[in-house]
Amino acid sequence: MTSDVKQVAGKSYDYIIVGGGTCGCPLAATLSQDFSVLLIERGSSPYGNPLVIDRRYYGFPLIKTDKYMSVAQSFTSEDGVGNVRGRVLGGSSAINGGFYSRASEEFVCKAGWDKELVKEAYEWVESKVVFPPFYLSPWQSVAEFSILEAGVLPYNGFSLEHIKGTKISGSVFDEFGKRHTSADLLNAGNPNNLTVLLNATVKSIIFHHSSKLKKNPFFITIYNRWLKF
Repeated sequence: MTSDVKQVAGKSYDYIIVGGGTCGCPLAATLSQDFSVLLIERGSSPYGNPLVIDRRYYGFPLIKTDKYMSVAQSFTSEDGVGNVRGRVLGGSSAINGGFYSRASEEFVCKAGWDKELVKEAYEWVESKVVFPPFYLSPWQSVAEFSILEAGVLPYNGFSLEHIKGTKISGSVFDEFGKRHTSADLLNAGNPNNLTVLLNATVKSIIFHHSSKLKKNPFFITIYNRWLKF
């Protein structure tokens, strides 16, 4: 893991993944088992940042946003709704409420995914970053009772499955109140094949259709916050 662009400049990789969020991190970890991977993330590391890791400070990153440095980035959706997204390794799993649930079987079928492979993927993620709800915080209890009062029934208790009604699901916060983000999934990768570049943005992707390079069909021009390479 590095923020020094010079450490990756001039090197080639089998795969370059842009964005170290809830998709990029598990993808990088999986591909690194058999291929060399460069994972590029605009934000910094979540580790050592109490606003990310400590459950007691949940919500603070959502109101402490700025243009360049904050772990949460403000944006406006295409339909004009203001929102925030993660700008840190681990993506929005580093700033959200930590609620984990599996998708519905209907969604998996419509997406055309292999049910068994999806189940294996769920179990892989759950074994590393998902925990049973050791206790509900006051705001979680309020949300639970509000949903029940609104008539969203039946009450299903604890379940990871997507089911009708109200339930308590998994959490990315462990019994000590420590958040586990998708960045933790990188620990399952092959460290000899995986490089994570932080505080960097991608300006352009250039495809070389007639390139003589066999391993890498494209190059990526990388910018960090201050220097152009």
